[in-house]
Amino acid sequence: MITLDKEITKIGGWSTIFTIKGECCRCAKVLAPHRRYKGAFPDPAMIARKKYGIEDMLQYELDNYHFLMAHVPEELKSHFVTIEDIQTSACGRKALVMELVTDDTGGVAKNLDANTRPLSQAFFQTLERIRRDVLLRHDIDHFGIACRNILVRNQDSPVLIDFQNSAKRHRGQFWLKLPFFIRRKITRKFQRVYRDLGVPDFTKAPGIEDIVLP
Repeated sequence: MITLDKEITKIGGWSTIFTIKGECCRCAKVLAPHRRYKGAFPDPAMIARKKYGIEDMLQYELDNYHFLMAHVPEELKSHFVTIEDIQTSACGRKALVMELVTDDTGGVAKNLDANTRPLSQAFFQTLERIRRDVLLRHDIDHFGIACRNILVRNQDSPVLIDFQNSAKRHRGQFWLKLPFFIRRKITRKFQRVYRDLGVPDFTKAPGIEDIVLP
């Protein structure tokens, strides 16, 4: 059993991340009612069931994480947050327990929306390796590719968080299961990240070695 401690951040409309009391290297993600739904802020588990047919939002993310990591080469695994399991906290809330990603100053790693430090060429080469060698090669839909879900461990090292799947969330949209549409959607998400950061569209680079910052 874990004890939730200080709030680190709120993630979108679904959850809050807490430190774990007495631990420095792990944190816990719990569902929290931050999202407005039909004029109120209900339990996100209820929204997930009614809107998406997902019975357990934390288990859904854990399952997506395991599926994705089964296709990630060993040398890229450090660029995905390590998720351990689901535990019950001392206050009775279910929590997804995971690595607390820190940066090279020892603080909690910021996401790309909050980061103000310069990023290296290697940072973007790694992102493109993830896109090309993992997501496109295996036709994996990572719903959460966005600046808010990419942490900066250091200037060379991105870390991806928040593992969701569009096909499960939008079951009526059958095309989200088709490889062509999955690849196109993933590429658009990376293009949005590059555009938001004001860097070239590295998805158009012929090879990883051709990714060069201006």
